[in-house]
Formats: sequence, C-alpha cells, structure tokens
Amino acid sequence: MNRRATPVLALTATLAVLTGCGEEPGTTTGPGTTPAASTPATSTTAPAAVRSAGAQREVEFTYEGERGPANWASLSEDYAECADAAQQSPVDLAGATTVPLPDLRFDYATADVELGNTGHTVQGVEPAGSTVSVDGTTYALKQFHLHEPAEHALDGETLAGELHLVHTDESGAVAVVGVLLREGGVNPALTEYFANLPDDPGQEATLAGFDTEALLPDDRRTFRYTGSLTTPPCTEGVSWFVLQQPVEVSAEQLAAFRSVVSENSRPLQPLGERELLLDAD
Repeated sequence: MNRRATPVLALTATLAVLTGCGEEPGTTTGPGTTPAASTPATSTTAPAAVRSAGAQREVEFTYEGERGPANWASLSEDYAECADAAQQSPVDLAGATTVPLPDLRFDYATADVELGNTGHTVQGVEPAGSTVSVDGTTYALKQFHLHEPAEHALDGETLAGELHLVHTDESGAVAVVGVLLREGGVNPALTEYFANLPDDPGQEATLAGFDTEALLPDDRRTFRYTGSLTTPPCTEGVSWFVLQQPVEVSAEQLAAFRSVVSENSRPLQPLGERELLLDAD
C-alpha cells in the first residue's frame, strides 16, 4: 500500500468537474432532440463542464438532505441543467433499439494511477496515453471512479456498483464508458483499488502498474445515448457508452468502499424522447 496523507494534486479544470461523474461528442443535443443513430453527436467547443469547474469546487453538494440531488439546481446558477428532466443521466437501460454500431476500440496502457478521495468518490487519475476510439473520434482517458450502488439501471434492476471511465476528445467533448458491477466473486482487476482507498477527502495513494483495461468485461457491446454528467453541474451533451455485460465485485470489496465514501448515486432520470441504442454485435 502506498498511501500518503497529503492533499490531492490539483487537477485540470476538466477533471475537477468530471470527478463525480459523469461523463459530449457532435452537436450538443437540446431538450426534445434525438442523437444520430450511429454515434452520439460531437461538440466543437469546450463543454460547459469545463467552463464552470470553479463553481463546482466552490458550491458543495451531497447525495441526501438539503444539498441532495433534488436540490442541486438551486445550489448554484451553474447547476441549472440539473433540473432538466429531458436530457439528464443516469437512466434505466430498458427498451433499447438493437442496431449494428461502430465498435469501441480500447487502447488502454498499464501505468501508475493516482487515487484521490474527492469526498464524493475515489477516482483514479490516468496519465496520458490511454484512449478509446469510435466512429473516427479518439477520446483520451482522464480518470475512472466508482458509484455505489450503480447509477444506471439494467432493465429496472439496480446493480451493486458502477465504474465510470471518463474521456475527452481534442475539442473537450466528453465520453463516458460505464461498467456495471454485480455483487458476486472478488474482482481481481479492482483488488489494488479497494486495498488502497484513501480514507479521507484530500488524501491520495498510488496504484503502480495498474491495468485499466482489465476493468472491462469480455463482451464489449454497449448501450449508447446522449445524456449528462451525473454530478453538478450536470452538463449535457455527454456521450454515454454503458457496457451491457456486468462484471462481478464482492461484498467485501464494496464494504471497503462504503467505509470510505457513503452511497453516491444520483437517482434515475427520465429518458424522454432520446434514443437508447444497443450494439447488435
């Protein structure tokens, strides 16, 4: 264990916002619009998530009580999108249209990952070099973090947890790969993560030679839709790719996370008129 009780290193503005999660390629879709069937749209300007990073750091939010999800939009004018009932995440992954979609091509390097306890989750900050590509666009992996229980539902079922791997492209557009966790056996790929969780906000630890690609299931088919970050500022236009096949995690591993971070899942949001697609093969 390489645990250091020192403040988490300052992250870029993008990472500061993407900490909790979330999670924007083509044109950002607005309420009542539907993304293209092949892949979500891609923005040509830096997302609002980047621009309002400072506000997120200044205005605290929680997952219950007066500063909980029902009141996020009222905590700051920068959080106004949290009140949008039509374009937000997470959603129930039910009733998807199954169609052939461009493959996600993962190129994740094994590298040292810096863990940081943000108070809302424990995130692993990735060094440069790991990417995912889809339909001609390459996104750089910035960080991954855990929500417990899962935020997206799988056809009405809430699973034990959910990993979010957060990426940005050259324009600042955000794409998140979600990995659902089902309670079962020990997850070897997450053993070091759970063993090195920093106890308190502001503490950090290092995972040496961490194999991030091992977090992914064998079946790489995904649910795809355009949504938002799942924490304030709830920025919309995020491209979501949630892997259909859950991976297992043990009760003991989840208990270790819960001893450091309380439940940190945003309630489900309505899918509305958005298209939810499932890769056919």
